[in-house]
Amino acid sequence: MKTRRVLEDFEPYSWETPTHEIAAAVGLRPDQIVRLDTNTSQYRPLAAMKELEKVLPAARLNDYPDTSYRRLAEGLARYTGKKTGNLVVTNGTDEGLDLVTKAFIDRGEEAVIPTPTYAMYGIDTQLMGGRIKTVPRTADFGLDVDGILGSVGPKTKLVFLCNPNNPTGNSSPVAEVERIVKESEVGVVVDEAYFELCGKSAVDLIDRYDNVVVCRTLSKGFSMAGVRVGYLVGNEEMVQELNKIRMPNSLSMLSIILAEAALADTTEMQRHVRATVRDRESLYGGLLELEELLTPYPSEANFILFRLRSARADVVHRRLLKTGLVLRNVGHLPGLKNCLRTTVGTPRINRRLLAELAGAAKN
Repeated sequence: MKTRRVLEDFEPYSWETPTHEIAAAVGLRPDQIVRLDTNTSQYRPLAAMKELEKVLPAARLNDYPDTSYRRLAEGLARYTGKKTGNLVVTNGTDEGLDLVTKAFIDRGEEAVIPTPTYAMYGIDTQLMGGRIKTVPRTADFGLDVDGILGSVGPKTKLVFLCNPNNPTGNSSPVAEVERIVKESEVGVVVDEAYFELCGKSAVDLIDRYDNVVVCRTLSKGFSMAGVRVGYLVGNEEMVQELNKIRMPNSLSMLSIILAEAALADTTEMQRHVRATVRDRESLYGGLLELEELLTPYPSEANFILFRLRSARADVVHRRLLKTGLVLRNVGHLPGLKNCLRTTVGTPRINRRLLAELAGAAKN
């Protein structure tokens, strides 16, 4: 069987191990496993779920949904303060990133990616036959703006910026993002998956520049990772180009109903975000108290990165796994040697994590 040559040495995205497999491997029940490796919300979108229950009996699940996603786009327009013509509805942020890469990258062309960051930027670029130019982030994980601009060459078509950045949790000033947009003169993708957790956005740059597109999702702040709804924001010309290659039915009717309900009343989302931010700061304070064992990094997302001082990250990761706590080992990424990342849990989960971590990180 002959597949595309790009797949010969291709390194795919590392999928999360299913909960039931983790439970079986460590001798626990699936309900004893606490996933702190996926950056999902600890709070369920109950208001939207109740709305789904009300309309489900009359839902025509035998038909395709409206492929224009018109009502959903109108809800997103109200939420973002932009026009429906500035929006592309997608199946999560990942479809949005896929669309942008397909629109910009031809074989042999390049994308500039500050690292460490989300792996899908490089994966999508490579799948299009493109090349990656990485630029290390600064010691505090900020953007090396001069380094990014210096890496933009004749073959560069995209710059990917994750803001706040995954897996480090920090955000970069919008002024730095604007400088890259203005001076690079190539497509700049600003991934704002964690926007609700930090409140800072580059979305207004689309009013002044035609080479920027903002990616967002309802997975994090809206507690809807399982619903798979995202969206792109750009100027109308950019949106027209992206819509040329958008799949017509990538969202299910149930996803659309849930997303529309969540956008119709954001009160619950805002309450969940406030609770998560409060829990994040409390967890960060608890990690600071373990300063003899580890160093946590400030976060504006719903997760916290920390570096172990003497204990090995893989050992601590395995020890926590045996207790049912699943963290993400990111120590293989550039600049993150001996680092783990944890999702912010509920107060009860966070207290348990701190207690287990205190024991697991001791040699």
